[in-house]
Amino acid sequence: MTKQESIVTDEQPAPAQDEDRTLVDEHVTATRGARRAERPTDQDGTLRRWASAFARWRRTRPFWGGIVLALGGWFVITPVLASYEAVVAMGGGGMIAYVLGGGMIAAAVVAVISPAQRHFPAIMGVIFAVASLAMANLGGWLVGMLLGIVGGSMVFAWTPYNDEQLDRINARKLRRRQAERTDDGLVDDGLADEGTDR
Repeated sequence: MTKQESIVTDEQPAPAQDEDRTLVDEHVTATRGARRAERPTDQDGTLRRWASAFARWRRTRPFWGGIVLALGGWFVITPVLASYEAVVAMGGGGMIAYVLGGGMIAAAVVAVISPAQRHFPAIMGVIFAVASLAMANLGGWLVGMLLGIVGGSMVFAWTPYNDEQLDRINARKLRRRQAERTDDGLVDDGLADEGTDR
């Protein structure tokens, strides 16, 4: 092998590496473009405003406790779901499951709609859940009773945000918005760094 042939063979892998690097760069660019294309297109921001409004509404009430309590009520009612004739044939025993499960669902709705009055519905929801153990198919196979007790406790223990917590939430939202703008290339680096000081 001559010196020129060895130089040619040594130089051949370099173009392949450049080709691989180009392919990787193209793949990364295509992936970024696909990710941006997958984002929901919300030109006027209505979807984002609705989601933000719902999140704000949800944070001002015992939302998750109400959901768990209502789910417990559903599990209490589920074993006796039947036609009207079947419920009448069962008599009072069939109706009590509807009363207890419906009472748990109603307590959850009242607690979520009127958070200032959450304590009484929470207590009633827990009482209905405990009563369902003996009166309604072991409290919806115990699942409904346990969900009712946990959901009622969550509703009772819920407290609204104080001003300091609201300020922290708003500051976090502001930082998140600025980060999104920087990622999308809408804000130059000087403006993006101003609001991120902690």
